[in-house]
Amino acid sequence: MEIKPTEIQGTAPDGAGFRFYKVDFVDKLVVGIVVDGVMDALFDLPLSTLKVIDEGVMKEDSLGVEPVVLVGDPQNLKLQVVAGQIGKVIYSLGNRKNVILSMGLRWWGRDTEEGDFDKLVFVLEKVRELVGSRG
Repeated sequence: MEIKPTEIQGTAPDGAGFRFYKVDFVDKLVVGIVVDGVMDALFDLPLSTLKVIDEGVMKEDSLGVEPVVLVGDPQNLKLQVVAGQIGKVIYSLGNRKNVILSMGLRWWGRDTEEGDFDKLVFVLEKVRELVGSRG
């Protein structure tokens, strides 16, 4: 069986070029967010075992996603929050597989900046579109 990635593209409000892709394996979902050709951080987004067992608690605000930095700066809390929000969106769409997230972090920066919320909304909308697609 051949596994093919699903891909969508977009341009952020600030003009940054994005490529979003997913590869759906039997036991994992790999999601990549390439920003201007760069992808330099990797996260494991495990869903708490309790959340998997109890379908009744699968509300977006109760999802227990705690990103684990595999590659990148583990001290950058801003990126961990972004990764956690992406994980919540993915799991809220019904995914019960372990998620590996790869993304470009330079676009986000390290410190809180004006426009961060708009950046997050843009990315979350694209992730929802990508993961919600059947491909």
